[in-house]
Amino acid sequence: MNDEVNLYPCGIVVSPYVPWIAASPDRKVYCPGRQPSFGLLEIKCPQNDELHKVEYLEMHDGSLKLKRANNYYYQIQCQLAVTGLQWCDFIVYLNNGLLHMETIFFDEHCWNTIQCKVDDFYLTYFK
Repeated sequence: MNDEVNLYPCGIVVSPYVPWIAASPDRKVYCPGRQPSFGLLEIKCPQNDELHKVEYLEMHDGSLKLKRANNYYYQIQCQLAVTGLQWCDFIVYLNNGLLHMETIFFDEHCWNTIQCKVDDFYLTYFK
């Protein structure tokens, strides 16, 4: 198995189905040891010195996880929906070198809820 990971710049990606929705992931990831091999990377660098003090992380089943009711979770769901990819490695990096990493998978039910709200907002206020 080839464990070499490649990172690629991504830029802004506009939804091919809903052109008023776009996302800008930090990187596109190719990891031949994972299925599917392509995913995304999203990095946050808060000004904290301890991971358990990061406001958008919480303990869940004994380990830190991104809160599912947080805007960063919704951001990642949007990125996955727009790119058509299934996973995103979410990294929280602190200045002292502490690191949290977890894989967030696409949640279609969550995305449908988000998209309905975004569509309603756009069609009400911008169209």
